[in-house]
Amino acid sequence: MAVAEGLHQLLSAENRFWPDDDELREKVRTASFYKFGRRHQRMVVLQRLEESYEHPEPVDFATSQLTIEHVMPQSPGDEWLRMLSEDVADGESAKDLHSRLQHTLGNLTLTAVNAELSNHPFERKQGLLQGSHLEMNRRIATTERWGADEIRARADELADRAIALWPAPLRGVGRAERSRDWNLAHQVLAALPHGTWTSYGDLAAFIGSGAQAVGNHLANTPGVANAYRVLTSEGKVSDGFRWTPQDVGGEVCARLSDDGVRFTTNGAADPAQRLSADELASLVGEVDGEEDAAQRAPESQGEETRADQFYAQLAAENSDERRFFRRLAAQASPETVDAVRALFAHWEELGGSIQWVGMTP
Repeated sequence: MAVAEGLHQLLSAENRFWPDDDELREKVRTASFYKFGRRHQRMVVLQRLEESYEHPEPVDFATSQLTIEHVMPQSPGDEWLRMLSEDVADGESAKDLHSRLQHTLGNLTLTAVNAELSNHPFERKQGLLQGSHLEMNRRIATTERWGADEIRARADELADRAIALWPAPLRGVGRAERSRDWNLAHQVLAALPHGTWTSYGDLAAFIGSGAQAVGNHLANTPGVANAYRVLTSEGKVSDGFRWTPQDVGGEVCARLSDDGVRFTTNGAADPAQRLSADELASLVGEVDGEEDAAQRAPESQGEETRADQFYAQLAAENSDERRFFRRLAAQASPETVDAVRALFAHWEELGGSIQWVGMTP
């Protein structure tokens, strides 16, 4: 429950888009669901809706060859258009009504006999749907006709189920803040070795933010060590860089030279001295690792041994995994972070695998 509750709280923040129940109901009725997102995402939604009927003999979705089917076909024949003409209002044509409703969730289902259903009249489809193992299909088959009113009624039923499956955002939750992200940014900037620099994009990727947000934060936050060593991706001082009143100031390139940063013939900082997001992560890990090692290791342990241990551990870890948990910890409770770790570990124990792909903004 800690994972679900933590994600519910996180996604309910004011600066995150998440429709409430009324918005969801309206979208289910009117949005072209068949055209949104990726195919496997649409399949998952329909699968969960089918599972919500809790049929005593559920379909094995892992082995079934189900596809998404339009009950009212995408290419309606004359019989379909005649039926739709009974439902039109305000001067709308049957073709216009078909265009509005054909891809909405109320007109979609799952089936393994898509080719047999095709664009046949509804009476012919009813027999095939009645013999389906899916509860949603059997319910469609009990309907006498399949026009605009029936599609909207089914949309309302599915909306009720969707609302029960996927609760609305919590009320009164403020904006999702990233204050701990900035603390981490300050920490890594303070630890920049002599003769190195980083970019706004690298620092943003490291903390899970955006380059513009990083620039704004550094420009408006006094006392951030080495803020002037954050440059553009080309190794140039940003046009928006300003010293804060508390800073010593001076010519930025001169300060960088004093810190051992070299410059190319076109005035850009040497790219060989640039630290990437992963190298920034390693830098912070090295500081933390040495502090932990100093507490655990005997006094006789040498610096080279501790460093070797740290880099061996770092090589065995996944930087995208570290970045994921760092971003989660910035916005969720420690209990939620621990629960997510436990969930992932249990999944791997069951034989599952986790891929950490591109954990950058």
